[in-house]
Amino acid sequence: MRRRRRRDIIIELTSLLDVIMIIIFMVMKENSKMIVDKQNTVDAIQQVNSQQAGEIGELTDKVDELSGQLAEALGKLEEGSADELLEKLQAAENKLASYEAIDDIVIVLNIGLENKYNNTVRCLTFGKASDKSTVIDNHDDGEFEVSVNKLKVFVSNYVDKILSDKDNQTIVYIVFTYNASKVYQRDYEAVGEALKEAEIKANNGNFRYRINPIK
Repeated sequence: MRRRRRRDIIIELTSLLDVIMIIIFMVMKENSKMIVDKQNTVDAIQQVNSQQAGEIGELTDKVDELSGQLAEALGKLEEGSADELLEKLQAAENKLASYEAIDDIVIVLNIGLENKYNNTVRCLTFGKASDKSTVIDNHDDGEFEVSVNKLKVFVSNYVDKILSDKDNQTIVYIVFTYNASKVYQRDYEAVGEALKEAEIKANNGNFRYRINPIK
C-alpha cells in the first residue's frame, strides 16, 4: 500500500479544522441568541412583576381609604347620628316617591326638529322626558313623511290616556323645540300640524303643547 504524502495529510487536517471552526462559530452564535432571548424574558417578567406590585399598592390604598370611610361612618353612628341619617334617608325616599307620582300625573313629552350635515339629513326626535327619545334621520321627503306619521301615533297614545282618564287628572305637556334658521319650513309645519290634530282630538285643557324656538 502506498504511503500518503505529508502534504495531503496537512490539507485534509486544514479542511477539518475549517469545519470545526464553523461549527464552533455556529454554536457560539446560537448560545448568544439564547442568552439574549432569556434576558428579554427576564426583563419582561421583571416588568410584569413591577406592574403588579404597583396595582397591589393602588388596591391597598383603596382598601385603606374605604376602611377610613367605614370607620368615620361607624363613628357617626356611635355618636348618636343614626336618627339623623335615617331622617335624611326617609326624606330622599319621599322625594323620589313625589317625583314618580308627578311623572305619573304630568307627562312631559319632548319633540325636536333639526337639520344636520349641511341640511342633507333632517332629524326628528320625540319621546317621554323621563325616557330615551326616539331619533329618526331622514334623507328625503318620503322618509320624513313616514317619521311624522310615527310621531302622530306616539302622541296619539298619550291623547288616548287623557280621554280614558275618567278622573281627568292626567296631564300631557309637549315641548316642541326647533331652530328656525336650520330647518325647512314645510318640516316645521308638518310637525305643528300633527300637534294641532292631537290637540283637537284631545279637546281637553290637560293636553298642552309649547313651541320652543332656538335662536
